[in-house]
Amino acid sequence: MAKFTFVLPDLTRYPQDFSEFLRRDLIETSTLVSLEQSGHLNWWADMGVCQRLVPLATVGDGNCLLHAASLGMWGFHDRLLTLRKALFRTLVGDKASGAIKRRWRLQQWVKNMEAGGLIYTEEEWAREWEEVLRIASTVRRHSQHASEDSLNPGTFSEESEDEIKGLGAFESLEEIHVFVLAHVLRRPIVVIAEQFLRDFSGDAIAPIPFGGIFLPLECPPEQCYKNPLVLTFESAHFSAVVASDGKQNGSKKEKVLVSGVPVVGPNYDLLPIHFSVDPGADFAWEELSARIVHIFLFGVMV
Repeated sequence: MAKFTFVLPDLTRYPQDFSEFLRRDLIETSTLVSLEQSGHLNWWADMGVCQRLVPLATVGDGNCLLHAASLGMWGFHDRLLTLRKALFRTLVGDKASGAIKRRWRLQQWVKNMEAGGLIYTEEEWAREWEEVLRIASTVRRHSQHASEDSLNPGTFSEESEDEIKGLGAFESLEEIHVFVLAHVLRRPIVVIAEQFLRDFSGDAIAPIPFGGIFLPLECPPEQCYKNPLVLTFESAHFSAVVASDGKQNGSKKEKVLVSGVPVVGPNYDLLPIHFSVDPGADFAWEELSARIVHIFLFGVMV
């Protein structure tokens, strides 16, 4: 089921007023304008390389990553939390507690070093991983019954219909959850985002870590679907990015452009591949250093 990709129907077939109504209702206009103006989205269409893509309007209830994935594949939101439950079950499984956790720890260590050299103890690493699990659960922020049972796969239970419809947002997810989602779906995920959060004057104030490629590296390649799911991340919000079924205006060449995205940014730099290195089950974490990480990432001594 995860192999499908939703395509926006041709809205030009409808009367103009109705077509404009559908566009306002279905397309995340603010994300489209922001990422196009920053040069991160549809720069390839301006060059005649691929079709122009549009982000779909997505509910912002803390579950936008899974909503966006569901919209990008099937055209509807993850309102029954099917993908979020699958994500959580994968996180508490053996694969996540092994190789995926090691990949997460290595990338988090690199981020800590870039942020000033923060070093965790083993107890702090354990608490950080527990937090990764906690925020992926289906327990909403306002719920008072959030307990350790919600992180125990043996006692995991689905929310009732009343709970699903209840008030309160879910916890927002992190890069590791996008990586795990790629394993749930067994297909690559490409996230289009700016590199930095900027203030009103345009100055960078904080990095945005989501942009790049997330591959299901712990899944056998022959069991994976090769076409990526494309998402955007803008203003702390995920949206699905899809092509339109309508014919493009212009020359004959423009009408046959493929639906896809380059694996490079607007400056032709390769998009980063997140969690690309597993240091191995026998790796001695107490020996981790910038030199060892450089060898892992680039295969050369420094």
